Amino acid sequence: MLGTSATADEGTPLPRAVPLARALPRAFSTYSDLIAYASSLAADQSALDQRAIDVQTQLTALQTKLGPVPAVRRGGTLFDVESDSYSRDVQSDLAVLSVRAATFSRTLLQLQTAGALTAARTPWRMPTVGEVTQPFGPTDLWVEPGRAYAGVTYAHFHDGVDIAGEWAADVVAPARGRVVFVGRMMDGAVVVVLAHDGGLVSMYVHLDAYMSPPPVTAGDEVAAGQKIGTVGMTGIVTGAHLHWSVYRAGELIDPMSLIAH
Repeated sequence: MLGTSATADEGTPLPRAVPLARALPRAFSTYSDLIAYASSLAADQSALDQRAIDVQTQLTALQTKLGPVPAVRRGGTLFDVESDSYSRDVQSDLAVLSVRAATFSRTLLQLQTAGALTAARTPWRMPTVGEVTQPFGPTDLWVEPGRAYAGVTYAHFHDGVDIAGEWAADVVAPARGRVVFVGRMMDGAVVVVLAHDGGLVSMYVHLDAYMSPPPVTAGDEVAAGQKIGTVGMTGIVTGAHLHWSVYRAGELIDPMSLIAH
């Protein structure tokens, strides 16, 4: 499904590249299939991102070490000769560091070409403004299906957070990520799915498809706070709201656990 990238400049293989936009599926028969695919892509995305973070950290450390190179005056005194010898040693060390810095710079570019995210990493935020009308977890609402979660089976379980808001209110990416899917599911809901750092996958359901359809497409990189859609009423709903769910390594988690309180 995913291609293997070339070997990095520092000699170690790059993580697998994320698929080109044209290779991303355009339809899924079930939400489970969609999340399974998104989770596999998120694992590859996370590996690329972590490698890029590590390389950038090493590159920044080298650039700090390099700093400005002081000029040493040449002359005929013993002090100047010793200084000149010291300068040659320093210049030699700096040359080695410069080569390593250039190597890390090329590797970072390779990682970004393979699909590593370039937007700033920021704390997670809420994806839209509104009132949480149904939290994540067990519920008495009979319309919610049963689910086993954390080793316990519940008769009715809400697999996300419902946020009631004004129709066509902006829905934004809560953290940087890559768009995995934009489309309509079998129940009529318009959905956007993002892959994030740490193997996280987030899904946004019931988005508007008429007046303000999602402005992103599969394969796009999005920054935290970037608009990915608007609150709508597509699918099976009783009012305008956003259904927001998050998965880690394919397993449901409470989206609110990612928001600093």
